[in-house]
Amino acid sequence: MTEFLKVNMKDGVFKTVLPPFNNKDWSKIVPNQGFIWIRNPLVEFSVQLESLLSDAIFNTTDLDLKYSIHRLELDISIPTIDFLRFTESKFSHGIDFILSEKHQPTGFNLDSISQEKWAEVMVQNQIIFTCHRPAAGEPSILTSPSMEFLNSVIYRLSRK
Repeated sequence: MTEFLKVNMKDGVFKTVLPPFNNKDWSKIVPNQGFIWIRNPLVEFSVQLESLLSDAIFNTTDLDLKYSIHRLELDISIPTIDFLRFTESKFSHGIDFILSEKHQPTGFNLDSISQEKWAEVMVQNQIIFTCHRPAAGEPSILTSPSMEFLNSVIYRLSRK
């Protein structure tokens, strides 16, 4: 059975499981500082790309253009204050992101690094925490190099 709002340590990083929360509670979880870095967000580009490609290549959108995408990787890094403006209306399908004091390097993928090295990498990259939220209405996992930070989130969520 999952125990919510309890901090556990493994491999030098701290984790807690948040109970399902409303989108209005994002501001209790994400402090108004730093940057939100979203790796490979679930975005459907097919409709937008057709007119974009037609215009970019042929200077018109009046074409019956067919195309295929062979590889598309998308990372987004935005100031936290901008992220918080959209959290009440977006991300109901779930989201994985990193909160950090700086933009992350292009192509950075924390999941590709062995978890034994996460604490060191998180500190080097000024990562405050990572968040895995499968979907609205499901528990979320926060991982941080700082137990104090997770305890502050737990405190804010516990206050009514």
